[in-house]
Amino acid sequence: MIEVEIKLPLIDPEEIKSRLLESGFQELRYIEERDTYFDNEKGDIRANDEALRVRETKDHRTGEVRAQINFKGKKLDARTMTRKELETGVEDGAVCREILREIGYEPVAPEVVKNRLMLKKESVMAVTACLDSVCGLGDFLELEILVEGESEKDDALAQIETILNELGCQVSDTVRTSYLSMLQKRIAQTAQERNGYGRG
Repeated sequence: MIEVEIKLPLIDPEEIKSRLLESGFQELRYIEERDTYFDNEKGDIRANDEALRVRETKDHRTGEVRAQINFKGKKLDARTMTRKELETGVEDGAVCREILREIGYEPVAPEVVKNRLMLKKESVMAVTACLDSVCGLGDFLELEILVEGESEKDDALAQIETILNELGCQVSDTVRTSYLSMLQKRIAQTAQERNGYGRG
């Protein structure tokens, strides 16, 4: 599968939620997601602009907990987060993480934790909207469409652009950086500022 996706930083998530609901999106789930990313000793996965993670999801409304392993390939264009995605459920997230460690992969800090409200709209292609509150980062909107192959990618992106425009935004307002990279950059900046203050 190919995940056609954009990520938009938000100032007022409640306003965006209202506008999505008005445009025909319906709430699906409200969940917590905890993502542990992995890489090998050389850092080849992230160096290749790929991602390997174990995700544990807790449904805030039912208490149900699920886990999955996920691989994301390189970004397929220069404008969005679109990439090949492979994922499957696993019975026990902790055991899955331990298996990865045993075969030579190590967790990449920090763990990414977010509360996510998922909405969906059935249109030409089904669109999922995720309103994310990411610990340590703030609020974002993700819009995504899953397609079978690259031949459908442009149509999916056009549909996402239409939704963005209806929200008063453009693809140029979006970011192409993962939550993990954003968090790592923020942690590095904080450490640098502290070291600078210490020298002063």
